[in-house]
Amino acid sequence: MKKVSSLVIGVAAVLILAATPLMGCEGEVSFTTASLSEATMTTAVDENMQPLDTTDVFAPDAQEIFCSVKLSSAPPDTEIKAEWVYIQGEVEDLTNYLIDEWSTTADGTRYIGASIIRPYDGWPKGDYKVVLYVDSEEELSVPFYVRQGKLRSSISQWLSPDSRACSSMWYY
Repeated sequence: MKKVSSLVIGVAAVLILAATPLMGCEGEVSFTTASLSEATMTTAVDENMQPLDTTDVFAPDAQEIFCSVKLSSAPPDTEIKAEWVYIQGEVEDLTNYLIDEWSTTADGTRYIGASIIRPYDGWPKGDYKVVLYVDSEEELSVPFYVRQGKLRSSISQWLSPDSRACSSMWYY
């Protein structure tokens, strides 16, 4: 009889411990099977959005910068978002500046391509990143750099609505 009561107490303790993280939670608990992998910076993508010329260093006069990423096991209406961020560089007093963001919905397993078009005055030299999200949860961050060419001394091209960098996102 003592073994049975010890077993019952043990099972009850395990159930209580397993349920504790769920207690006090309000709202909906979300979970997705979607994941991102193989995030790559590139100068171009093919018709399937796979990278063609991978690099993490771009010139200030690069017309368009691409990020290719593989989406896997995504249920319908999975939101994928890309944020393009200037981390730091030749523009003094400007760090972690959100240049642009874009999102789309997708499903299944496929490559997704995101790109951003050069601002009118070119890219300031510095460190950048693309932050990728699945259903509002940060999944990956991909660094890239602008290192070659002439110096830029202003970030005004991003602050002016007429000459903002423009990003787009698509999938195959």
